[in-house]
Amino acid sequence: MKKIIDVLKEFRPEYKFEEVDDFISEGTFDSVDLQEFYGVLETEYNIELAGTDLLPQNYRNIESIRDLLESRGVKFED
Repeated sequence: MKKIIDVLKEFRPEYKFEEVDDFISEGTFDSVDLQEFYGVLETEYNIELAGTDLLPQNYRNIESIRDLLESRGVKFED
């Protein structure tokens, strides 16, 4: 999950993502951030996400982002 944390920190360096339980309810991500981060994930992991992947529950925390990426074939070693 270190790579996901690194991508998050590059996207929004002002947040301590490891300390946030729910990026949506705690205000770390808003709807514009979700759309932008969706594009970051596509570029960073060289994948194509579906429109249905833009649901807030896919971006609530590091684990949900990892689950989304794994569902699109991304493999993690950590």
